[in-house]
Amino acid sequence: MINVICILVDTLRRDHLGCYGNSSIETPNLDRFAEGSALFSNAYIGSYPCMPARQDLWTGQLNFLWRGWSPLEHDKSDMVTLLSDHDKTTMLITDHYHLWQYGSGNYHFSFNGMEIIRGQEMDNWITSPDIPITYPASEHKLNRNWPKYARNTAHFRKEEDYFAAQVFQKSIDWVEQNKNLPDFFLMIDCFDPHEPFDPPQGYVEKYNPGYTGESVIWPKYGEADRMTPEELEQVHALYCGEVSFVDHWFGKFYDKLDQLNLLDNTMVIVTSDHGFLFGEHNWLGKHARLLYQDIARTPLLIHHPGVKPGAVYEQLVQMADLTPTIMQTMGVQVPAHMHGQSLVPLWETDEDSRSEEAIARRDETEASIGSTTVGLPSSGGIRSRQELIFGVFGGPVYCTDGEWLLVKKPLPGNSPLYWYTRSHYNNWDFGQQNLYADSEERLKQWDGERFPTQYENAHPGHAAPRLIRNECDRESSPLVAHDELYHIARDHAQQHDVASEHPDVLERLKRGIRNKITQISAPQEQLQRLGLDEAGG
Repeated sequence: MINVICILVDTLRRDHLGCYGNSSIETPNLDRFAEGSALFSNAYIGSYPCMPARQDLWTGQLNFLWRGWSPLEHDKSDMVTLLSDHDKTTMLITDHYHLWQYGSGNYHFSFNGMEIIRGQEMDNWITSPDIPITYPASEHKLNRNWPKYARNTAHFRKEEDYFAAQVFQKSIDWVEQNKNLPDFFLMIDCFDPHEPFDPPQGYVEKYNPGYTGESVIWPKYGEADRMTPEELEQVHALYCGEVSFVDHWFGKFYDKLDQLNLLDNTMVIVTSDHGFLFGEHNWLGKHARLLYQDIARTPLLIHHPGVKPGAVYEQLVQMADLTPTIMQTMGVQVPAHMHGQSLVPLWETDEDSRSEEAIARRDETEASIGSTTVGLPSSGGIRSRQELIFGVFGGPVYCTDGEWLLVKKPLPGNSPLYWYTRSHYNNWDFGQQNLYADSEERLKQWDGERFPTQYENAHPGHAAPRLIRNECDRESSPLVAHDELYHIARDHAQQHDVASEHPDVLERLKRGIRNKITQISAPQEQLQRLGLDEAGG
């Protein structure tokens, strides 16, 4: 039996890890983990941002073509439920409060056990008016919810009190107490290094020693040049400190797995949902004009008893691929409706390639795809993938083959656009209020499967739909209307739009989007709004 531990580290930029080439930020434990694992060099997001990414992981589907920031649908199965139905013990350890927060919060329901660590970011937790609120920078420079976070963390005194330390210490405790389970699935969802960038004392000083100015621990998203270069450097130092802090406590957990001999029969996945910009493209935050490579390209490390230590895989992979990977590893049949492709054949093929007999066995296995082979996809496979798509609900659809990246914009009007749901009609922003009036309006327009919506400026935000109150609300257009093409193999920073210079590549990637939308049976109006239906060519 193989256990699975999936560690999702929020907002972890791949280029801030030593194993991905960074030499200035201290990540010795993740680097050490990478040495004994497989590293994926072309891992991407699927649905953006935080909760849409988790919906992809829980369901194995590219949900951004149906809906955005939202709860799991009540009438659709998810990975955790399927594992539990097959008598696998499932456990969640997290401080990622969006999992239980109004507007998204039913992702924890199906686990057999859960450890919920309260107080991150805007978590509605401590309300005491007697806690003094201190500001590390001018109030107008900080997120408006700073007082809530300050109250939630006012009791922190030592490193063990901070969130990442709590998450990994609880995980250490759990594996010690549950090491004798026949097989288990442990989901560790760590909110750090997501902002607020607030690591314990000593971590930040490594990256900006001697700084005495204001520390914008929780910056507002927006143009980076509104801050001084020194302030921006400090924000980045705060983030780097968070990364090293997470690495330190991950190392403690990794050592415990080794001490308990769990690495011999456990697959361990480490990944992230997206990155962050620290002045690139003159932006501070996630929701820039585009989902740039520093946001869309993610780290992915997988330890597995069958993986050759230090292996590097160039295949295009994304979050939804982890779902069938986990299920196949645990011997649970992957439902045909999942869009992701299992990664297990990558290392099984590597191992099999050592003998002619194994090659014949592999060919026989590949020929059986679509039959009753446990966990294998119904068509194609991860090795046959030529492109992948990603995006945010209502915005552009991105397509990459690993060398080129197309940003396919919607047509003027960005219409028709529908939000698909069978159970949730309310607020899909990450606010924590129940907007009954909005829910009533959406229910009037709901046809039992979907309701019309719109997305302001087709911009990569939180994928919260605009409520349609008037006919004019049905239409919106991107700020920059034309499609964009980047040769990311040479222009990772996406400084040069070469769409006009390579019409053949542009058309090929457009076909890739059209084919993928058709293959996964996504709503056909997605092709209409993108101008990729038959009428639009």
